[in-house]
Amino acid sequence: MTAAQPTSGDDILPSPAAALLRPDTANTISGGTLNGPSVQARRITGGVHFHGAAPSAPPVPRQLLPLPAAFTDRVDDVQRLTARLERLPVGSVRIAVISGPSGIGKSALATRLLHELGDRFPGGQLYADLRGYAPEGPVRPAEILGRFLRSVRPDARPAAVEEMATWWRSVTAERPMGIVVDNVVDAGHLRALLPGGRGHVLVATSREQLASLAGDGAVLHRLGPLDPAAALEYLTFCLGEDRIGREPAAAREIADLCAGLPMALALAVTELAAHPGHSLAAMTTTLSGNHRLVRRSRPHVNRQEAAVSAALDHAYAALPGDAPTALVYRRLGSLFVLDVDAALTAAVCGLTHAEAAEHLRLLRAAHLLEPAPGHAVRGDVYRFHDAARVHARGRAQAEAASGELDEVLRRALDFFLANSTAAELIVTPTHRLVARDYAHPLAEPLEFDGEEGALAWLVAQRDNLFAAIRAAHAGGIDTSLYQLAHALWPLLRATHDYPLWFESHSLGLQAARRCGDVVAERELLGTSAVGLRGAGRFDEAAQAFDEVLSLAQADQDQRAEAQALHELGSVALETGRLEEAESLLVQARALRVVLSRTSQEKRDRITFHRSVAITDVCLGQVLLKTGRPVDAIETLASARSTLLDVRDPLDADRDLDIRDPLDAGRALAWLARAYAEAGDLTAGEVHGREAVAEFDQLEVTRWRARSRELLGHTLQAAAKRDEARASYREAIRLYEQVSRRDARRVQQALRRAA
Repeated sequence: MTAAQPTSGDDILPSPAAALLRPDTANTISGGTLNGPSVQARRITGGVHFHGAAPSAPPVPRQLLPLPAAFTDRVDDVQRLTARLERLPVGSVRIAVISGPSGIGKSALATRLLHELGDRFPGGQLYADLRGYAPEGPVRPAEILGRFLRSVRPDARPAAVEEMATWWRSVTAERPMGIVVDNVVDAGHLRALLPGGRGHVLVATSREQLASLAGDGAVLHRLGPLDPAAALEYLTFCLGEDRIGREPAAAREIADLCAGLPMALALAVTELAAHPGHSLAAMTTTLSGNHRLVRRSRPHVNRQEAAVSAALDHAYAALPGDAPTALVYRRLGSLFVLDVDAALTAAVCGLTHAEAAEHLRLLRAAHLLEPAPGHAVRGDVYRFHDAARVHARGRAQAEAASGELDEVLRRALDFFLANSTAAELIVTPTHRLVARDYAHPLAEPLEFDGEEGALAWLVAQRDNLFAAIRAAHAGGIDTSLYQLAHALWPLLRATHDYPLWFESHSLGLQAARRCGDVVAERELLGTSAVGLRGAGRFDEAAQAFDEVLSLAQADQDQRAEAQALHELGSVALETGRLEEAESLLVQARALRVVLSRTSQEKRDRITFHRSVAITDVCLGQVLLKTGRPVDAIETLASARSTLLDVRDPLDADRDLDIRDPLDAGRALAWLARAYAEAGDLTAGEVHGREAVAEFDQLEVTRWRARSRELLGHTLQAAAKRDEARASYREAIRLYEQVSRRDARRVQQALRRAA
């Protein structure tokens, strides 16, 4: 278990780095300026001052793919779809399914349709690719549901898929959204993503018609190829009237060989535009030959499939011969990732970042890659069209040297493991390290811009990290599997992504046990239990923590033993077993005090000194709930002082080492309640309001709610009923964003205060 990030008995805490993703405060301290949330403390129980902007609302998501510049002969389709959607009941979620073969332009039409209707979606526009035709199989609807939910409610932490679906329908009940879902193979998958409320439009694309959705009132639209005139118009638009006019027969033959498919036409146009001196007739000769080869090797394909394959073959053959762009295409196509960037490409292809970026640019220019929604921390991001991915994977299997694809997989896994580990060391520096085994150490590892940049990279790579876990499992690469699962801790701690948490840890634990890595097994078992507790599965969490305790004691590992005792005490506190909680927490505290004084490394001494304070936050709650508020005041005040200024206990004259404003704020919130319970309602209210202000600045939604809930109790005791009810209502509003269970508890308090 990690002694680095212990958690309280009433919550699983998000990392302070989560707040740093929105750095809109600036705090002046001792003549310097710190960016991001900070706390100045003049004395233990008060004097905390903040300077900065009010908490910001998450931006309205706008995730649609860019519109293609050349949009030919689909205006009628847009108009017909719009008219048919308009006729559907206003109170329904309006669904359109655009079906047709690969490369026919389904995604472009869906994107154009929702762009045309954009002003009708104040709730935003979302995009997801279910990857229904990927060799690995489709993405699970629960993953897309989680991604959608995080887009509109970043702090939401549903504990189960059922809760996630209910939450999704609730948060979309008020503001209409436009949603595009690509590559759907199962109508049930689409139904699982339906938002709540009215005014929404969901447009799905599929090679199949998904006829069963007609019973749901869906508009089913079969998209046909461009007719010869429209295809010729497209060629003329892209290549110019003069060039087409010089070889009109060849232009018509190209249009025919491309079977009216926008993708095949775009690939042909790209090659012709890159070589303005080449004749159109030469292109027809090449495409005709490619058609014959495709038909000969795959006689079952239809004309449209042959057209796409022939065009992809031509584009691939035309890649620069003096650079490994074709190798980049093959290797990336063989990978498990949803999208690619220069850093990953460099790692799997043995290139520098600059070289990788140039090859990606060339592949994009050749229409073999598409731009994908990017993220500032990753730079330009690309993805494969599903047909191009199949083609690239086929070329990789046909042309790769013996063992090359296994090496490419391991290089990709090492890329994610190395950079996740680097981020882990920055975001959660006291997380206990376990072994890291690299077959291909990175020549050019990423350099993160502090805690904010490291966590932002983890968040941006979330889906690829999930895919890496599964790829390691499928490939039987156990060391990468359990080490990746361990390295995900800062991401899980910040996002509380329970589906990722439980699957990664279940697979990781099995892998660690197969490898005989007892330390990794114990660490993963412990962080798995933290997730179980956060999801409200207390019995399972206690059972897992008990197992960790037994393993730690058997190995005489006092660090892990102290952490397990703390966590068991936290679970007992959470479930109201106060006598048991106190006994366990006292034992944990005693061990941590010893470790803070005897550890050889300064970093470890500071870690355990901080851990003592966090255990004291839990003990303070036990003292408060067992009728000892005066003792609770002393314990919580000491904890807060330590957390605001964590120093080496053996070298207290050194400069400030660690400041923990989040946990210090928790201590203050409970300290305020202790004063109130001790009879000093004035001090309780003052400190309670200070706690509210601190969490508002830190933008930690759960604790913004919790601090208001605790303040409401104090105001109610002081007979300030109107203010108490207002505080409860605001707590409920905030809890509705992150925890329905907590919201229901405060609703009961509000009813009692009426």
